Amino acid sequence: MRMILTIILSIVLMPGLYAYDIKSGRETGMGETVLMSKPSAYGLLECPGDILSDRQFVIESGWNRKFDLADLDCVPIGMAGRYKNYGGAIGFWQMGTPDYYTDKVFRAVFSYYYNSFTASLITSGRMIEIGDGFGTLRAASVGLGAAYRYNNYFFGLTVDDLNGPKIVENADGENVKTSLFAEIQGGTRHSVAGRITLEKYEKPKISIGQYIYVHEKNALFWGLSQNPLTYGGGLEAELRKLSIVYAVSYHPVLGFSHNVSIKFVFGGRLSEK
Repeated sequence: MRMILTIILSIVLMPGLYAYDIKSGRETGMGETVLMSKPSAYGLLECPGDILSDRQFVIESGWNRKFDLADLDCVPIGMAGRYKNYGGAIGFWQMGTPDYYTDKVFRAVFSYYYNSFTASLITSGRMIEIGDGFGTLRAASVGLGAAYRYNNYFFGLTVDDLNGPKIVENADGENVKTSLFAEIQGGTRHSVAGRITLEKYEKPKISIGQYIYVHEKNALFWGLSQNPLTYGGGLEAELRKLSIVYAVSYHPVLGFSHNVSIKFVFGGRLSEK
């Protein structure tokens, strides 16, 4: 019964069926919005944009516990970088243990930058392995992305699951998912981010989040999203090129989820545009 419950929760609620995303870091506490003005490997995997400078790289990893269930613990890792007009990001997370049940998601983004525009190709995949001879399930997804930056305004668009991937052979393919992103920087003290995700036969999912600097580069953040109404928040402490993020979100039925991540940014320098 415990195995069945875990499998159902992971298939229905994990990000693998939601555009095969890797959701972690501060995005989990900001209502699944993306802070496009500040480098994050997880953020660049969700919404590719022109935030890294030439020869700048970011590595991010951590630990995520969904709904206070140890069986749903997952360890994500993400990396992103840029060289001249080309950039990319890759990410991977795994949930579960090999002798019981594992759920693995891989996502890669390849980007081209031209002035303030970014065009991206997105690929991702998911593999579920179930112990006791139940077998393995696999699926792969492709998508496209675009972003634009104008002074303190950021805009992004991703279209995922263009190929209608199927995690189960006889099931219907995944619907195309379109996400619109926006961010406004309120000077040097805070940023407000928003996201709308559209999917056929589903209600639009609207999210909003705010990132607030409280001391130098240290910040608090909060966010909420609807359908269902979920709350979140957290903090980010930055020391030179290293930052530590703690984020928490609350689902009205399933309870709390916790995330701790460590991020390291090196090389280059943030673009001043």
